[in-house]
Amino acid sequence: MPTIFELLYREFCRARLAEMRKQLLLTREHPKVFLPDDDSPDPDGTDPQHEAELKRAGE
Repeated sequence: MPTIFELLYREFCRARLAEMRKQLLLTREHPKVFLPDDDSPDPDGTDPQHEAELKRAGE
């Protein structure tokens, strides 16, 4: 019985590592897709959607 669990665990680890490698390769190819956008739409750095939600919560 422990042999079955060991086999399943190894397979899980192998699959997880392959998934992580794939994600790293994608990040290197298209870094802008995964990085947050630093440009704010408003020059003073406020977000109109966030302000509207705050006003609704205060009412």
